[in-house]
Amino acid sequence: MLLTSGVARESWLEIIDGSAPLLLIAPHGGRAGAAARATLHPKVNDLETAAIARELARRLDACALINSAMDRNDLDCNRLAQLTARAPWMLDLIAERVEHIADRRGRAIVLLIHGWNVIEPRVDFGLGLRERGGQLHPPAGAHVSASDEFINGPVSALATRLRDAGIAATFGMRYPGGARQNLLQLFTARHSHSDLPAVKRLAALARANAIDALQLEMSVAVRLPGPLRARGLDAIIETFRPVATDQRHGPALDAATTDGARGGRVVIRHAEPAAPPAATPGETHANGAAPGSTPIRFGVEFYDRAAGLGAIASFDLGDGGAGGRIMALFDRCHAALFTAEGRPTRHAGTITLGPLRLALDGGRGTLAFRGPAVVVADGAAYLSVENAIAGGSLDHAMTLEATLEFDRDPDLESASAAFGRLVGEIVIAGRRRRLDAVARIGASLTGFGAARFETRRTLWACCDRAAPYAAVEVCEIVTTDRDAHRTARILTPGAGWRDCAPGPIELDSAAPAAAPSRITTTLTPAAHASAPLAASVDHFMTLSRPGPDGVRIHTTLGFASFRIGAAAGSGMFESSRIAGRPAPDAGLTRKS
Repeated sequence: MLLTSGVARESWLEIIDGSAPLLLIAPHGGRAGAAARATLHPKVNDLETAAIARELARRLDACALINSAMDRNDLDCNRLAQLTARAPWMLDLIAERVEHIADRRGRAIVLLIHGWNVIEPRVDFGLGLRERGGQLHPPAGAHVSASDEFINGPVSALATRLRDAGIAATFGMRYPGGARQNLLQLFTARHSHSDLPAVKRLAALARANAIDALQLEMSVAVRLPGPLRARGLDAIIETFRPVATDQRHGPALDAATTDGARGGRVVIRHAEPAAPPAATPGETHANGAAPGSTPIRFGVEFYDRAAGLGAIASFDLGDGGAGGRIMALFDRCHAALFTAEGRPTRHAGTITLGPLRLALDGGRGTLAFRGPAVVVADGAAYLSVENAIAGGSLDHAMTLEATLEFDRDPDLESASAAFGRLVGEIVIAGRRRRLDAVARIGASLTGFGAARFETRRTLWACCDRAAPYAAVEVCEIVTTDRDAHRTARILTPGAGWRDCAPGPIELDSAAPAAAPSRITTTLTPAAHASAPLAASVDHFMTLSRPGPDGVRIHTTLGFASFRIGAAAGSGMFESSRIAGRPAPDAGLTRKS
């Protein structure tokens, strides 16, 4: 049992002692409180990381420092400046335990357990490094937190085991842990000149190569209870059990630890400023966008009123576009959501990111997905991502297989959408639904880009086959100077698309958590009488998202039954408004 010094304690910090040369730290295991509610852009606590660190400590007989109750919006235990100002005693605890391990075993291993709110099964390794061109490079200013032996031993072995378990493993894809204030940098020589004795002692151990530290950013699917989490924890246990049980001087980094590692990685330890590559005429990225192009969100939206389900599947394309998602709305206000990060790959007419795939060939195509999704029963759950994850359940095998047929060949370079049908089936939480849905493909209604507005209301609908109109699209944007800009167009069988004059769109909710009580407008094609458009909401959800210039935007979206004049139809609506603006001198922080 490790003797504990007489430093100050707080009830929110759980301390576990163990005999292995491992220290586990879970900095963000608390829950949102008053500080989060008072913040325009609250940071999401890393749900389940406290329980994960606790289980790892038990199975590996490791020391652990676990924040199990402190809201990171009140005190962020991953920020050195905040610990220095408000909880320097925690730095003393960390230094004490690392020194104790190093004195006994010659080297200490520190694992920092974090959460990443992407849903795709993935663990991102933070070492103060990013993978680029087959090598590991530190971002500007970052210090590498581990030895080459550790990176090409246990870390590479863990990457292999995770991939074998169906969990992607990446090196600094999103969170390299290289920012100056990141707790990972405490375990490097970066802060050798600190005035705090605990920080200087840790820097001295790092200079003596007595610390290997690794930040594990675990996605939602790897953290929520279930088989993916079990397989992920088994991979960590299998990797570090030889270290935990070896009683020789110094942690074991032998064949038992490196079993399964696939070759060594070149580690560059000093950052070099890299000039952006010059674009050559006609050059495109892997996602098909030219360098410097504005990112767009491109995808398919579809709704089957008879099946009681609508869904959105989209990819972020262009410079700065790095993600994809599929979201299904059903049973009035239930939602199933999958998200992935990374640059989508595009080959010919096929776009892929993780388990989400869209293939187009002329006016036809396929849409496929098989992977985990977070299912929530509350349409307003995503007003707080943390509450949505906490109250949701993980469907480990949501599937979608569908064929597409549109009125024309969709064009990625055009803002003009195509309309048609989607036929197939979807399985959510074990329930199978057959689909024969109206569908739209093009720039997604859920994407903002760099647009600045006070309110934005958009909708589309496909009419029943016997209707005089085949499809309609309407958009109203009210700018910050209160000018309203409205556009609309109607697709008429045999006559193609034509613009028309829309009236104001009524599309408001009594409260952020409520569905719109009324959706109405009027459409006036040239030389034709006005046609009233009205809709009743069938399924909806509400999101809270950051927008341009640091604003907070609330978006209500969903699927509805429409009437356009005497014709019936089905489609989608979206209503977004600014819900808050930052203070003039407010600075926005982010995890790195």
